[in-house]
Amino acid sequence: MIEKNYNVHDIVRFKVIANRISSRMDIEYRNFESSVVDEPDFTVYLGDFTPLNEGCTILDKTYYIKEDYFYCKDSYKLGKWQIEISGFEEKNTIVRISTNFIGEVFADMFICAFIVDFLIRFKMEEKGYSVVHASAVSKGGRAYLFPSHSGAGKTTTALYFAEIGYDLFGDDFVIIHEGNIINYLTPLNIFAYNLNPILLDHMGLNIRYLLKLKNMIYKMSFGYVKIFTKVNPKEVFPNQVKSKSKLNSVYLLAQKDAFDVEKINKVCIINNMFINQMMESGPFLKYLLEYAYVFPESCVAKYWDKCKANLERNLGDNVNLYSVDVPKIYDKETFNKMRRITECGI
Repeated sequence: MIEKNYNVHDIVRFKVIANRISSRMDIEYRNFESSVVDEPDFTVYLGDFTPLNEGCTILDKTYYIKEDYFYCKDSYKLGKWQIEISGFEEKNTIVRISTNFIGEVFADMFICAFIVDFLIRFKMEEKGYSVVHASAVSKGGRAYLFPSHSGAGKTTTALYFAEIGYDLFGDDFVIIHEGNIINYLTPLNIFAYNLNPILLDHMGLNIRYLLKLKNMIYKMSFGYVKIFTKVNPKEVFPNQVKSKSKLNSVYLLAQKDAFDVEKINKVCIINNMFINQMMESGPFLKYLLEYAYVFPESCVAKYWDKCKANLERNLGDNVNLYSVDVPKIYDKETFNKMRRITECGI
């Protein structure tokens, strides 16, 4: 058996135990690898298992629930899996996951994005940290956060800033705590629409060929099959990775017809970021709701209230808050406008 240990800034620690760990899963958490993890917050076992779902309440003939326990079978596109969670509300949550071949090969999507990523966020929120769907950069001790819906410019904005010397804190999720940004360095998910020129300089011909092939598959499947290319930000920007910085401004990105910026209030931006967190929870949103239905007074049922309270506290009261409309074609001209509003403090 292979045992991998991970430590996210000494906040959340977890283990993955399996006969084999796919390369796409391995790269996903490479920046959090640790030699030893004592008292993990959760442990994930990959492989076939027999569920212990006797005595459960069964909802929709699918979800098996009892105190501190959840089990179901689920699927998305070509991937299928079954998941068992025991100790849902305990210090060391035990998770067992079995997938079909597609789920194993593309573990970064079906195991990481749908399950493990959410467990990291779940444990972070329980400890008072906010993990938001955003990119972030910093310069001169000032951090700038760019929350947005998928495809609206988080990665492109962060990469353009990194290209001109800003420090990078993440392009997909970022941690906020008591007015500070903490990095969450997972691989850059690169596709045709967010391929920044600086990344091309760090890619060999084989990776460029794979990018073209994946884009061709995406078009031939009419958008059904979308395979990202993963690039470790530490390999591209080895001297531009910092752990922590004071949050100065938040720029909420939205895709519109033309560039525009306006100041917004804290309630508006918290509501938007909160809804975005729910939208990015994938199938786990269903799992939480089903469990909460059976146990409405559990910490699982109160999870979203805690997330919102964490955002309110962790953003603080001295941060500049803006809404920014960016055009669908995010080019260098669009970025120069973004740069001007951040550097001028607009």
